[in-house]
Amino acid sequence: MTCATRYRFTESDRYGTERGMAGDEMTGAKRGGPPALFAWDVVLCDGGASGVTDDQVVALRHVRRVLQEADAESRGKVRRVTVGLSGRVEYVELGVVAEAWRDGAAVVWAW
Repeated sequence: MTCATRYRFTESDRYGTERGMAGDEMTGAKRGGPPALFAWDVVLCDGGASGVTDDQVVALRHVRRVLQEADAESRGKVRRVTVGLSGRVEYVELGVVAEAWRDGAAVVWAW
């Protein structure tokens, strides 16, 4: 399942930006700027699964859910991304949040 997000500017966003107020401390998003996005990908022996969401916890849950049902060789990754400015629909990677893989029946995470 993929979650798409559309950011809507509000009066409070405009005032927060004009006064130099910081945005969400957990994600580092600035008010009035692009939203924090998280891309998730799982590589399976017979394909894969991927998506983009504005919630880091949701992205981690998607990777865990897919890996729990996957083969032992499967791997997954959650990356922080932003929307590219080239005019094409693309995401620019800002860094890896976490990686995961199957180890027997368990899903193992590296932060």
